[in-house]
Amino acid sequence: MDVTVAVCMWNAEKTIESTLQCLLNQTMQDFNLLIVDDCSTDGSVECVERFFVKHPRQYEVVRQLENQGIAYERNFALHHARTKYLIFIDSDDFPLPQLVEKEYAAISCDQELTAVSSWSQFADANCNRMRGGLFIGDTTKEEFRKRAEADKRIFLPIQTLFVREDAIRVGGFRLDGFPEGKPRYRDFCEDLDLWTRMSDLYVEGKYIIVLPEVLYLYRKTDGLSSNHFNMIIKMEFVKVNVRRRRKGLPELTFMEYYDSLKPEELARLKKDSSAADCLRNGVFYVRDGKLLKGFRLIAESVWNNPTYIFDKIMANSGLVKK
Repeated sequence: MDVTVAVCMWNAEKTIESTLQCLLNQTMQDFNLLIVDDCSTDGSVECVERFFVKHPRQYEVVRQLENQGIAYERNFALHHARTKYLIFIDSDDFPLPQLVEKEYAAISCDQELTAVSSWSQFADANCNRMRGGLFIGDTTKEEFRKRAEADKRIFLPIQTLFVREDAIRVGGFRLDGFPEGKPRYRDFCEDLDLWTRMSDLYVEGKYIIVLPEVLYLYRKTDGLSSNHFNMIIKMEFVKVNVRRRRKGLPELTFMEYYDSLKPEELARLKKDSSAADCLRNGVFYVRDGKLLKGFRLIAESVWNNPTYIFDKIMANSGLVKK
């Protein structure tokens, strides 16, 4: 077997069975299934074991003794697996039947590819498709190379099949250099950080592409948000480090980066965070019929960062696709 499908879960007893059923429905079944449990306090592991009593197939469960967070669990899976390729599936999502087959077909026949991803669409808890999704990533080698040469970050959905040794070579999922305690900054945009470091391999003729096809349903949860700041500051950290690497400078740890921020830079990041929170909450209120409050928040989002709503439309609406 060339492929490991890794599912990292924490307290997923309500969702893991539907995700496992989607994996059983894959048209390509020649993969190792690795499930890493992040010290769940519910019956997640028991749900997995009961599922495979009813539906026998190869699988491995590794139970962690303490909760470490998603970056640690994914890094564990990266090093624990022994196959050439690895793909992560979230424990509450719905991979469509041809996901593994199509991404594997693309990457296995082209030695220049280090990662292959695909589009995803939002879905509700019952696997019903919703408007919007993640329509991101470069669909050709030429597009990717231009982005890499311009020192751009590489945004990909999680359902990306990649060469495991290449990911290990660039450092895997980053665990060190973060402050102790909460928020656990290493868990924000941990995949963006890895994909962007893997894009450094363009100098070796390695490419990352996205198949322009929806092969994954991402479970979308509605609700109010006030936590975009942690994600945005981590994204800026990734941007700073890709530029430093391309200039031959040593990377900053997250703590070094945070401590180097000037007050005006921190204020800008907080405005960007407010734009993201206001847009998400505004859309939530509009959908809930609270139009006045919703449109006021959307307007506040535009005031804080006029380009943010445009970027979201480009990436998530599905109205603009390559």
